Amino acid sequence: MKKWMMVIFVLILSCCLYCGSDFKFEKELTVFKNTSYESSLISLGGNIEIKGCVEKSVIMIGGFLHLDGEVKDDVVCFGSDVKIGKNALINGDLLVIGGELNRDALSNVKGEFFYFRFDLKKIESTLIPIISDAKTITFIRILKIIFWLILSLIVLAIVPQKISQASEIFDKNILKTGLFGLLSIFSFLFFLLIFIILTFLIIGIPLLLLLVLAYFVILIFGRTVMFFYIGSKISNTLGLRKISPSVFLLIGVGVYTLLKFLPFMGLFLLIIMNIFEIGIGISFFLKKKLKLKP
Repeated sequence: MKKWMMVIFVLILSCCLYCGSDFKFEKELTVFKNTSYESSLISLGGNIEIKGCVEKSVIMIGGFLHLDGEVKDDVVCFGSDVKIGKNALINGDLLVIGGELNRDALSNVKGEFFYFRFDLKKIESTLIPIISDAKTITFIRILKIIFWLILSLIVLAIVPQKISQASEIFDKNILKTGLFGLLSIFSFLFFLLIFIILTFLIIGIPLLLLLVLAYFVILIFGRTVMFFYIGSKISNTLGLRKISPSVFLLIGVGVYTLLKFLPFMGLFLLIIMNIFEIGIGISFFLKKKLKLKP
């Protein structure tokens, strides 16, 4: 599990660096009362105690969080032990996925509150046989869905404005985005072949690693935007105006889940979706050169 957490950590770091997000990584940190932490805070397996104020978001992967102060944006925790004290004030959303949550009744969360407590072994032994006889394949699919849900929520918490901007760009340039995505996939496959050949030389190895890393950074960002876009469109259609952006992601992941288990047509739609996701990432990162504006 630690290896997977490190992979998630590296991909998120790469995506955030590319997007220019204002954040800091902390292992051990105490924000004392009457003091402020100016950046978004991200911790991997750390021990974080907040009695003062964090001006932006708090993101935990594993570790322990004790919050008895204020967080101006969202708090997102995956596989963490979370204690929310009576003096805690969260102006954004509180999302706890896995791990243990101990929340005082007097604590204040102004945004949405979600607590997903799951046991993968329990899911495998109870839910999977109901869904399908092919236990292993279905279980892997569910793990992938959980992985993308967690990853997209973290990316949204880190760069919420950029996700919204990219969604607007996609909405106004759907055909261009699809074309950019298709050309980018062919380009990626072409360079992948070239760099694999170059791995016989020393120079090909770092080029291959950079290419694969760039692809996953673009895919992670693009897929998060796609989830956000699908969720926002469905919410607007249903007349649900005043809901959190994190709920948009949950709706988008729900649609993604349906496609995963839909035979034949689901696979085709997922391929189309993947093309648009790559196109979204390319369009946003090159929006100035392509003259695309939200």
